[in-house]
Formats: sequence, structure tokens, C-alpha cells
Amino acid sequence: MDKIEILIINASPRKNKNCYFITNIISSKLKEKNISYKVFNIYDMNIEYCNACGFCEKTGYCRIKDEMTPMYDMFDKSKGTIVVSPVYFDSVSAKLKTLVDRTQAFYSSKYVLKKPSIDRNKKRTGMYIAVGGSNSYDTQFKGGQIIMDFFFKSINTKLKYNLYLNKTDELSSKDNIEFKLKLEENLDSFIKEINS
Repeated sequence: MDKIEILIINASPRKNKNCYFITNIISSKLKEKNISYKVFNIYDMNIEYCNACGFCEKTGYCRIKDEMTPMYDMFDKSKGTIVVSPVYFDSVSAKLKTLVDRTQAFYSSKYVLKKPSIDRNKKRTGMYIAVGGSNSYDTQFKGGQIIMDFFFKSINTKLKYNLYLNKTDELSSKDNIEFKLKLEENLDSFIKEINS
């Protein structure tokens, strides 16, 4: 298998809805540009909760062996990560938060042990797309953005692209022409950057 350059994390449990549609647009664009990628539909994956056992604070690695385990190496070797998540209670989905918590292993290796288990000098680019069903309100995307800022810091990836989509209960991402154009524009910039 070719080296995976971009990790796409679909954090929605719903099949064939907004996040899946957006993930498919991203996949098609990367395929068109001959960029290798892998989609992680995390609600189909076995990813255990972090239980604060302290193992990573002593070793820099997570003791839990599950479908998250190979992702550590993929984050390290990647050129970038794209996360697509629905908005639940002003935040990301529960399964995505579980995945984020498990990157404590990277965080501990860097900031506790001072022996990074991820290459801190490698340039990586990140994108976060948040999908909300309701009309816009002040805090709609704030909680998720805070979590994503920490996540991308943990995986040593510069989060340069943040896209927020709301009102999907009224107008789906599939039918939202303005959003699709904005997504296309951001993907073009993302791809240009990872190829530079």
C-alpha cells in the first residue's frame, strides 16, 4: 500500500448524511489530485476511552491496543489531517472526543517526557469542518473549536482551515451551493499547501 498522505476523520454516526457527503467530496478531490488518503469512519471503529492510567506519561505511548493504535504512526507520517464532525451541544461528537483524548500519548511524550513520539519538525496541515443543524447562534461552534485546537496541537499539525456549516436541518450540505464552493476553495488551498 502507498504511503497515506492525508487522514480524513468522519466523526458522524449517521450514514449518507451531511458529514458523509462532505467526506466524499474531500475524497474525490484528493483522488483527482493523486493524493493518497484514508477515511476513518470512527463510529465503525473500536476506539476505547482514555482512562487516565498514566502509562503514556511514563512511556510516551498508549497502552491500549485497538483500532486507534495504527493511527499514531499514520498521524506521524502524514502530510495532513481533515476532520469532519457534527455539532453536538456546541462541541464535537462523543466518538471524536474519545479519539482526541487518546492523543494524550503524543501530548505526554512532548510536554511531560520531553521525548516526542511524533516528529515535531515535520510540516503538516489541518482542516476542521463543523456541521450544525440549527440556525446560527453565538456559541454554536466554540466548544468544538477549542477541542480541535488542542487536537491539532497534539498531532503536531497546523490547523489552518476551519469551515462552519449551519442550518443543515433546513438545507443539506449536498444542496448548499455556497458551502460547496467554499469547501472547494479551501480544499484547493489545502492541497496546494501540502504539495509545496
